[in-house]
Amino acid sequence: MKPINLDNSPCSPISSNCVIWQGPDIPCIKLCNGDTVSDVVYKLGMELCNIMDLLDVNGYDLSCFDLASCKPQNIQELIQFLIGRICDLEAVNAAEIAIPTATGTTRSTTADTLVTVAPCFVIGTTTVMTIAEYAQAMGARICSIVDQIVIINNQITNLDIRVTALETVPPPVFTVPSISVDCTLSTIIVSPGTYTITEVLDALVNDNTYGYCALRSTTGLPADILAAVQSQCIVDTDTSLVYGTPFSVAYLGQWIPIASTNTVADAINNIWIALCDVYQYTDSLAFTGSTTSTIALSVSTGPAYSFSAKILDTGWVDLNGFGYYSGTTGTTVAPQARRIGNIVYFRGLLVVPIDDGTGSVLGWNYSFGPAVDTYYLSNTVTPASVGAGSVVTSAAGSITFNQGVSVIPTSIMGAGELFDNAYATNFLIGTRPIQVDGSPVTSSILSGLFNISISENKLLTISLPKNAEQNAFSGTGAFDTSHLNYIVSHVIAGDNVPKFDNANTNVNSNTGAGTIALDLEYDATLTYPFTCNANNEQQVAGFRIQLDGLVAYIDPCTTDIPTPIVCP
Repeated sequence: MKPINLDNSPCSPISSNCVIWQGPDIPCIKLCNGDTVSDVVYKLGMELCNIMDLLDVNGYDLSCFDLASCKPQNIQELIQFLIGRICDLEAVNAAEIAIPTATGTTRSTTADTLVTVAPCFVIGTTTVMTIAEYAQAMGARICSIVDQIVIINNQITNLDIRVTALETVPPPVFTVPSISVDCTLSTIIVSPGTYTITEVLDALVNDNTYGYCALRSTTGLPADILAAVQSQCIVDTDTSLVYGTPFSVAYLGQWIPIASTNTVADAINNIWIALCDVYQYTDSLAFTGSTTSTIALSVSTGPAYSFSAKILDTGWVDLNGFGYYSGTTGTTVAPQARRIGNIVYFRGLLVVPIDDGTGSVLGWNYSFGPAVDTYYLSNTVTPASVGAGSVVTSAAGSITFNQGVSVIPTSIMGAGELFDNAYATNFLIGTRPIQVDGSPVTSSILSGLFNISISENKLLTISLPKNAEQNAFSGTGAFDTSHLNYIVSHVIAGDNVPKFDNANTNVNSNTGAGTIALDLEYDATLTYPFTCNANNEQQVAGFRIQLDGLVAYIDPCTTDIPTPIVCP
């Protein structure tokens, strides 16, 4: 609607949509207090159009009057025409009620004559009235219409006055309301204060950190939240750790059944119950550590329990069968074993015991200060075979220590406990220091090759090259034939000792090339004090072999360490 004073300076134009009807409600045209002027004018205009349609004489059927002259042209002429006809009917003489016609029928011309009424005059199922009743109804309706027209004209005049007044009022200035905010909502609303509703609404919806969209991207859609709520893994029938009964029973009245858990609040309620149940249960537990034969488990006091475990270690323990070692040095190099978990490590010096002349073991006193080596001065090559510390020899070229029984102390392995396999080293060089000048001044070293093994039943054995120089088919005819014998001592008592650094010796180097005869100088003043074939198990007494590097394993399921050392 264009304001009528749009171009009338200095008036300020204002839209009728911004003006509100503050008059009383008008039910007949459905006009209510608070409607805009646009609605008011529209409804009045529509009602006026309806009235004009009703007052249009062309909408009435007057054919029953057989009008010879022109029909009434407006509502006033129509009403006057009807009034005249009614007066004529009321003045008719009673004698004239029935007048015979040419056909013998009677035509009623009185006010009591029945006629069919227009649809708007139908009452219930009654569709006919007497002419008098129809005329009265029409008169009443016409008078009502006239009255309504007067009222409408008055209201239109009143509205026109009001609209004119409103059009002259300056347009209102709308101020966006503000509200108090007590928290940070966005980068703009960062502290308590007063902000407009539009600022607050924008922050609540669109802020990347605090807004609803950011919240929804973090928490997920309602369907996601519901799916998370319904993924509860502790169900009604699960057992409470504290009470030992189902959660639905142990926490009756607090626990929300799974079938009824539909909100985040429901899920949090059950989560707290389950969490507190675990907390109360664990808070009442008393954890203690236990020590097995392989692991020492310790637990600190609560509530901040700390668990720690240590692999148990037996420490180094002397092997059985080597009690003939003595001296400040000899006891420190004695063969030892150490069990850590289910692994046994070996170290020390294996010395083949010397026969003391009676078959028993000659004690080995070995020290650096003062310098003592009782085996150095002995010319015996036969291993001791009788009594404690003696060995068992085999013609196949092997020597088993500790009289052929287990060398592993029971502090490392139980008497009936076995290794899960036999373990061995490759050939190692063993040596025996000797004197070669008739007095303990000039020394030499005999050499031999020895393979060290530990059997499943804990027997410690050394084997010579001859043990490998034979098999089930060759027998003993191949002894001393392998090239290993180049470094195995084969000496005879009284024979001269070679001098590898003599000018006449060309074993190690030569001035010529090609095929050269090899010469080795032997010292006339140095001789061997005894005969020794270091590839013969009966002639290797006094030889010493380093035990370090040998490792054996116990079955991994064995948990028996008889006397473990628990470290502080």
